[in-house]
Amino acid sequence: MKTNTNQILVTLIFNAMKTNVLKGIAKFFAVAALAVMGLNASAQFEPTSTNNQTPIEERKGNVSTYTIPGPATDFYSWQVVGGTVTVPAAGVTGSGTLVDPYVVPFAVGRQTITVQWPADDNTITSVDGNVSVQRKVDHATVDCPSEVQSLEIDFWSNPTITIQDADYEICSSGATAGDITVQFTGAPNFDFKYTITGLNGVVGAEQTVTGITTATTTIPIPANLVNTSSTLDQTYIVTITEMNDGFTGTGNIVDGTFTITVHPTVETGDISSNRTLTRR
Repeated sequence: MKTNTNQILVTLIFNAMKTNVLKGIAKFFAVAALAVMGLNASAQFEPTSTNNQTPIEERKGNVSTYTIPGPATDFYSWQVVGGTVTVPAAGVTGSGTLVDPYVVPFAVGRQTITVQWPADDNTITSVDGNVSVQRKVDHATVDCPSEVQSLEIDFWSNPTITIQDADYEICSSGATAGDITVQFTGAPNFDFKYTITGLNGVVGAEQTVTGITTATTTIPIPANLVNTSSTLDQTYIVTITEMNDGFTGTGNIVDGTFTITVHPTVETGDISSNRTLTRR
């Protein structure tokens, strides 16, 4: 939404020709000028300045409603980059790209639109979108447009945590992998909590990890595990209990449990013989 040479030219055309008598002709020549310059005429507001609001952040995949204050008797037009306009359902043009935004044409009382943003791509990086709006008072012989109100939006994946390692089994005293890997989606920084259930079945104190800035991290586990039973399997269990990304609210634990099954030591017993002699 930055002013460029083409926009300045269109503004000059409007200002030069927008007389009380030639209002309609001015609009015709301005649209023609846009076409000659290779711009999408349907994607243009009335030439004016732009007010860039403080950017906001939302989740990917949202269906979001945007509203502008103002009299319901005035005209409003919207443009959307990066999403799909779902309300209003009719009359919308464009493809949602930066050079060809979705355009909701001027209409009386159109102070609200609804946008479907692209589906979550399950990453830790954001994507950009923009919603812009202009208000216009249509007098008898002249239009009076407002400045364009522009809202940049950063979209983040929903917060999730997943233990990537599959459960496995070892013999008593056998070596383990030494750690397990957990993966995040959402907005860094990530925090999470977990507990460990030892081979004796006792759940340990909840552990807290904070400030993770990458898509994955590891949880350490013992280098080996000894089953103290001679007949029964024992299990070592890691359980994720909570996760958060950079925003308020808790995230979704997709796969939060990891288990190592430790088999007991096998005992063969004494060797016996059916031919054993007994001394007298």
